[in-house]
Amino acid sequence: MPVLACLAFRPASSLVSWDTDAAPQSGTFHTRDRYAQLKKAPGYCGLQNKCTMIREIRTGGDFSIFKEETTNGLGKLKLYHPKGTFGLTPASNILIKAIIDNQNLLCGSGIDWGCGIGCLAIFAARIKAVDKIYGLDIAQPNIDAAMINAQENQVTNKVSFMLADSYRPFSLQDQSVLEGMKGKINFILANPPSSEGDDGFAFRRLVVNDAKKYLSIGGIILLNISFQYGMKRMESLYKDITGFSYLGIAASTDYVPFDLSRPDLLECLKIYIKEEQKGGYEYTFFNQNAELMNAETAFKNYIEKGKSPLTKWQTHIFKYIG
Repeated sequence: MPVLACLAFRPASSLVSWDTDAAPQSGTFHTRDRYAQLKKAPGYCGLQNKCTMIREIRTGGDFSIFKEETTNGLGKLKLYHPKGTFGLTPASNILIKAIIDNQNLLCGSGIDWGCGIGCLAIFAARIKAVDKIYGLDIAQPNIDAAMINAQENQVTNKVSFMLADSYRPFSLQDQSVLEGMKGKINFILANPPSSEGDDGFAFRRLVVNDAKKYLSIGGIILLNISFQYGMKRMESLYKDITGFSYLGIAASTDYVPFDLSRPDLLECLKIYIKEEQKGGYEYTFFNQNAELMNAETAFKNYIEKGKSPLTKWQTHIFKYIG
């Protein structure tokens, strides 16, 4: 069922996998060192010492309009996601819903980790209690689109977009700005891509673990973790990473297809199967009869019956307690 009354004009997309060995200007994710430290988490059986990411990228220009009556006081928003940028997905929309429904949690200064075209930062910037948001992204086309979207939605005075690798901006000026915000950030928004070459969860561990440098005590993270990752992986973010408590689910869809006609999701499922075969935590899907399946069974069911497994797109809340 739809999460928002959003008019989205979305052409075909293609799968993007960015390699950590490429040059920064080509859109890479240089997170090897931090990733290597986090890949030893319980329940994770790494496949190789490589960290790439999987996400849809738009292959044609388009935009989305969010009607005023659907945004709970945040007004009408129009977001461009032109060719060569990350478009809005069901996961994007559920975190937008989490922002709309939990405005009371957001105030002061925030970070939009992996901001893409700036949709999360811009929604949050419309909240009166929010003063400033720093949007961080690895790809220059996304940063360019985010700046256009900020201007289109009249929030340029409340957002600052930085070309960055995770929490590390590339320019010295941006590094200085973000360094000055350590311990002063009130909230972090993150819809990470699935990582490749591991259990798909590495970027979520990275977001939470490195958030400790920036969050003030009591600061929160709104983090997308879809249902199929399973309870044990979600719990590992506050049980195995010190300093956090879990506050629950901020927003969730009903059961929806994990649409295996999307190349990025099909690739994710194959990664999940390899992780299960290595002895890692099982993934959790439902079939059309409401029966639980792991990733391997979900893939077999898709091949035999042409039915995508079911999941839920969800945003979870973590609180930094120091």
